[in-house]
Amino acid sequence: MAWSFADEIHALSGFDADDGSGTTISGEVHTIHTNQWLTDGAKEVITNLPSELKEECATITKLYIGNTDTVMDLDASGKILYVTRENADSGYFTECRKISSSKGGMAESSSGHMFYEPTADDPVYWIGSDDSGDPKLFVKPTPTASQPAKIYHIAYPTVTHSQDGIVNFPDEAEYLVVLYAAIKATEYMMLTEEDQEVYAPQLATLKQDYAQGLAALKGGQ
Repeated sequence: MAWSFADEIHALSGFDADDGSGTTISGEVHTIHTNQWLTDGAKEVITNLPSELKEECATITKLYIGNTDTVMDLDASGKILYVTRENADSGYFTECRKISSSKGGMAESSSGHMFYEPTADDPVYWIGSDDSGDPKLFVKPTPTASQPAKIYHIAYPTVTHSQDGIVNFPDEAEYLVVLYAAIKATEYMMLTEEDQEVYAPQLATLKQDYAQGLAALKGGQ
């Protein structure tokens, strides 16, 4: 049976990562902290992954009228890899050209700008903001249920202490997420320790292992 992430964090740091009782001196629940550290760690590791490993963290968001919307809110998503749109009812997906957000208004069917005016066989997308100021991804021609768009983008997972693996995440990078959480757990324990130097060697080792692991992945080792 595989160890859970909580087990691994405890082995590395001594922190009771699976304690959900809230019986610590401060009343804080360890599992809540652990889940946040793991989730933050996954996001940081993804940000530092080389391109070929980033692609293993990708997911697809489908856009069309009647699904959610014809634009995609980018607040909770990662890097856009590419965008496609179906060129006809029961047709095939063709890659969308990316255009500057400043040219988005030219991507309307009546604009008359031949380079920017999209067609089903030459769709476009751009990233801009709506009236609320939030970043959005727009696709033209407007995706429909019969001719949807697919946004291929990085997804940041929510990771919990009870897991022993992360979906849509490279296996060789999972241990770095645990190391990140173990570093945060050690720093947390230092705050409640009168002699903080007790944890200094442990913290230094964890940080060194984490930095070396990131460097190895970036270098393709």
